[in-house]
Order: sequence, then C-alpha cells, then structure tokens
Amino acid sequence: MRLPKTTVFLFVLMMAAGPAATAQLRNHSPYDHDGIQRERTGFLLHEGGKAEFTWTSYWTQMTAQSFPDRAAIFIWHFGDGTKAYSRQGEFIGDLGRLTGYLVSQQAPELEDRDGRKIQPLSKANFPTRVELWIGEAGEATGYVPETQGDHACFGAASIEVGRFYPFSECP
Repeated sequence: MRLPKTTVFLFVLMMAAGPAATAQLRNHSPYDHDGIQRERTGFLLHEGGKAEFTWTSYWTQMTAQSFPDRAAIFIWHFGDGTKAYSRQGEFIGDLGRLTGYLVSQQAPELEDRDGRKIQPLSKANFPTRVELWIGEAGEATGYVPETQGDHACFGAASIEVGRFYPFSECP
C-alpha cells in the first residue's frame, strides 16, 4: 500500500515538530468561548472565620495559543469595596496540554494586588462579583489584569456559615 505524498509530508512534519505539537492536536478544546463555570465558582465561610474559595474557568484553544505566557486571574469584588485576587495555574498556554482547557482550584484565602494573603470573607462582607482576566501575576509584578474575559455575580443579601455559595449570571 502506498500513502499519498501529503500524508507522508504531514507525518514527517509532525515528527519534526515534536511532542508539544502532537499533544495540542490530540487535546482540542471543546469550548467556543472563555468563561467562568458559575456553578463551580463560589465561596464558603466556615465556623471561626475560616474561608474556602473555589474557582473554575474554561478556555478556547485559540486563547491558550494566543496568550501562552499570560496568567488567568480572578478578581473578587467584596461588598465593602475590597478587591482580592487569585491566579489559576501557571500560564494560559499550559491549560490545553495539562488540563483539557477546564481548570479548577481552591484556597482558604485570596491575595491582595501585591500577592499578600488576605481573607476578607465574613458574614457581613462577601463577594458580590467575580471577574476572569488575562494578565500577569507573579512575585515581581503582583497582579496586572490586562484583558477581561468573563464575569459573574452573587446577589444575595446575606450568607450563612457552612454553606457553599456559587456565582450566577449578572442581572
């Protein structure tokens, strides 16, 4: 059996490109836009003031290829005006190869713009909005949001201890 020249050429090209290129082809993003998975992004206040923040985003293959060295940043807006930050993974370019373009993380605290740990959640002060951004995040730069991707809201008047509160569409 003889293979067509284009098939042989593509095979040779893929072999020369190495494992990174073949991994990207095998792991195609199922998403048609970047966004926050609202039902899996939220917060929980525990007894004694301890908190749990959970965030999940999904990404297109185009975004992962266009912003390979940028970070996915969540900005949490609290009722008292406080802004807190969380970073998702290392770089957006790694999302497809490593996670299938769906990334979830959680932490007991968030960070301020300079990367210092903070925990602003209380029964009287909870997040009312969360935004997904593309930008820089690191020890040297802190959080530098550049391009907004998505946002979600939380509109309840109060929260209870021990209950997970997910975000939803903004009105």
